[in-house]
Amino acid sequence: MPYQEKDLVDIVLERLRADGGRMTKKREQVLGALFTFDRPASAEEIRERASLAASDLVTVYRNLETFEGLGVLQRVPLENGTQLFELTAPDEHYHHLICRQCHKTERLDVCVSKEVVKTARAHGYSQIAHLMEVYGLCEDCGEGSR
Repeated sequence: MPYQEKDLVDIVLERLRADGGRMTKKREQVLGALFTFDRPASAEEIRERASLAASDLVTVYRNLETFEGLGVLQRVPLENGTQLFELTAPDEHYHHLICRQCHKTERLDVCVSKEVVKTARAHGYSQIAHLMEVYGLCEDCGEGSR
């Protein structure tokens, strides 16, 4: 990870306080679980790892949305409409290569944000956001299809 766990926790605490929020026990559990993944994870996986099986999934999603709003979490959309979640460096976003079969996910070091924002503004748009994910079969999953 491009950041240290303690540093990111400090940023989350600072941003929560600035928004008038606080670090609840469940937020702490969700954040702790996110640090255990070395890949984007589903809300179900996060709930399981956070030992929140007794909590409904809505609670997990609400906490993930909070972290996303704080600029330290990113959603990774899959082609089937589901989503994965990953911690990011504060206020950074990434694009991904995603395997259609096993959902292996790799970050891309490419972003067209500046060009997209410039074009959108030229067309009169504001509050611009963009998503770009690339889907295919990873080397392991694609071997059988050759």
